[in-house]
Amino acid sequence: MSENTTKTQAFKLKGRLYTFTVLHVLNTEPNLFAQQFAETVVKAPKLFENTPVVYDLSSVHHQEFDLSGLCQIARDYGMIPIAIQGGSPLHDTIAHCQGLAVLNASATQDKPIIERSFENTPIEKAKSKLITSPVRSGQQVVSKGADLIVASSVSHGAELLSDGSIHVYGALRGRALAGISGDLEARIFCQSLDAELVSIAGYYRLSDSIEPINGPCQIYLLDEHIIIEPI
Repeated sequence: MSENTTKTQAFKLKGRLYTFTVLHVLNTEPNLFAQQFAETVVKAPKLFENTPVVYDLSSVHHQEFDLSGLCQIARDYGMIPIAIQGGSPLHDTIAHCQGLAVLNASATQDKPIIERSFENTPIEKAKSKLITSPVRSGQQVVSKGADLIVASSVSHGAELLSDGSIHVYGALRGRALAGISGDLEARIFCQSLDAELVSIAGYYRLSDSIEPINGPCQIYLLDEHIIIEPI
């Protein structure tokens, strides 16, 4: 960019895909809402910290309720409401007044976050699911009851979720969550680590706490701590 351009332009507009957590509102009773938030967050401490959240109001669009109160409950538990979708014109107006965006996305485009249940859940021996093409930004790959093998690279903004271990024979960027059904012995293997988040059975590390490692590495859980070491 030339010096003259930098003097006359304050910013440039670019398009980019992001993966957001969608909270599908089913009941607007504040106490019940807060109780479920507490139960959800305690399963994976800090996993939702500073997480952008979109409120899907399609199931309650005909109701009048305190939208600002429900958003404040999310903030109280460390999440950041950024938008709503599927609401009524009144909800859209309230959202605008609160500085929230109004999205036109359909709820059918949402992909559920897998609920973790650790009690009385037998852990079956994992098989394997093979992905041979690169996992692009905005894509989510889920491996139920099996290890996940990616014979390519994973881009920033992509997400891998596996009941078993995760093997990436390329650069691992984006988010990788192994052992999502509670398998504490699941591991993550990759040729190059540049991830936004890595997680084993609900325990996780964010990018700012991942020390750079040159070359292949493995990620596993030891005494409830995420360990990252070269192979």
